[in-house]
Amino acid sequence: MDLQFQEPGSSREQEQQAGEGADNFRARRLSLAKGNVPGGSSSDSISSPANPAARRQRRLSMSPEMGAKAVAAPFPPEVVGTYSCHGVEPGRSAGEMMAKINQDRGCVVTPFAGDETALLACVFDGHGPQGEQVSEYIVAEVPKLLEESLLERAKAAGLSSTALLSDEAVEAALSHAFVTADINLRESKVPSYKSGTTAVVALVRAGRIHTANAGDSRAVIGQSSKRGASGVRAVALTEDQKPDSPDEMARLRAAGATVTAASKFGPGRVWSSPTGGGGLPPSR
Repeated sequence: MDLQFQEPGSSREQEQQAGEGADNFRARRLSLAKGNVPGGSSSDSISSPANPAARRQRRLSMSPEMGAKAVAAPFPPEVVGTYSCHGVEPGRSAGEMMAKINQDRGCVVTPFAGDETALLACVFDGHGPQGEQVSEYIVAEVPKLLEESLLERAKAAGLSSTALLSDEAVEAALSHAFVTADINLRESKVPSYKSGTTAVVALVRAGRIHTANAGDSRAVIGQSSKRGASGVRAVALTEDQKPDSPDEMARLRAAGATVTAASKFGPGRVWSSPTGGGGLPPSR
């Protein structure tokens, strides 16, 4: 299921070209390491919003570059692990490189929605000048909204467990969580006019995997190779939403956006105007 999520945002370089100084830019983004997220939550953990009988702490995967405190994860590292690279950006002098502030966020939640066997895994890749604030907000909002929606649908259907919900009900709950999170973000104090985040979630329940995504973050599953071959092969569970894919290009141009295809100069991008500004590789 592919869902529209957050308006395309501008890159860091484009925002600075508009008149923002490097010192102010980095100071604002570094402040997030202290958990200073408007309308968001502490980066250490998030309490379950529903079903008091099954309350637990959600552990968020935070890159060590953010200065996050180490927490005892509720699962062994050989079963659930994370890796996130902050990357680099141009420095003040020619050839100088500086570490970027990590805009990635992710979480693993289990049990989920009252189902002791369910697991929710999420990854959010922020972009734009305040992308880390957007992904920090959304990493708390999407799991909360999805859990609430699943519990409400099970109750309305007279079911004793969310594990008994139909695939259609789960898909509707995922859609509700994505769309409502986008609305709540726009109404929050998080600066998201020129920033956003990709999103990919995988809900494992009742022997099935349900996925939803926006942008170019991808869910992949490892499967045993075909008979006679050794090793594991990677199989994509979601499809990247890129501006130069045929369906997305047609949709964007119909909405009045400018789209450029991938070339030797970089990936395909969607632009807010023909003259530039807000060039973004993911299309949603």
